Amino acid sequence: MISLKRTLGIALLISKRGFRAWTSYVSSLLGTLWFLVIFYILGGIRLVPHVLVGAVVASIFGSCIVSSTYDAYYKAIGLKDLFLASPLSSIEFRFGIALGYLIPTFIQTTPYLVLLFILSKPNIYSVLLIALLIIVLWLIAVLIGYILPSTDFMSLGPRIGLVSKILTMIPPIYYPLDILPTYVRPLAYIAPTFNISELMKTVLGIVPFHIGHILKCLASLSIETIIILYLVHNKKE
Repeated sequence: MISLKRTLGIALLISKRGFRAWTSYVSSLLGTLWFLVIFYILGGIRLVPHVLVGAVVASIFGSCIVSSTYDAYYKAIGLKDLFLASPLSSIEFRFGIALGYLIPTFIQTTPYLVLLFILSKPNIYSVLLIALLIIVLWLIAVLIGYILPSTDFMSLGPRIGLVSKILTMIPPIYYPLDILPTYVRPLAYIAPTFNISELMKTVLGIVPFHIGHILKCLASLSIETIIILYLVHNKKE
């Protein structure tokens, strides 16, 4: 049985580091502003909501995938064993770290979400669906982070950074899928970040509702999640 109290204790401990790293939030904001300006020049106001969704997805995914680095660091310096010597379980420890990264990151993305809600005027059901998709995004980011080899935590950070950039900068997250050539579009479904961003855009009315497209996103995301869970389950510590 997971103790919510112990998990939140670790989460609050980790989140303090995130709140102190305000420069990373400023850097992220400047990057988003750059995207907004460039895409506005290229495509006008219609691309702005795409950029905002991209900022939400990239911020949450990029920040939460890093939680495995913290776990590897604690393990390398021996503090993880100290934590686990208490009643704290391994799953509580890892879940607490992951939650600790989500808390400050969610606050960071709040301005983007507010702007999206102002532009799309969603109902309560849409807001709940967006919240659910954010949780799914967070879980996938954390699990992907734990798939990567972590025997050398010094090299884990750059590997995670590379994977994060690949999954947030290459797929059509900051821009519409229809910008890509027709023959390239099916490749976008390989990235779970794309499927989540497309579902967000559909919920918010940024892209038209097409049942075939929604089913492709859901099916791809389900298969990707199963594969990720299998890899995590079979990863050797």
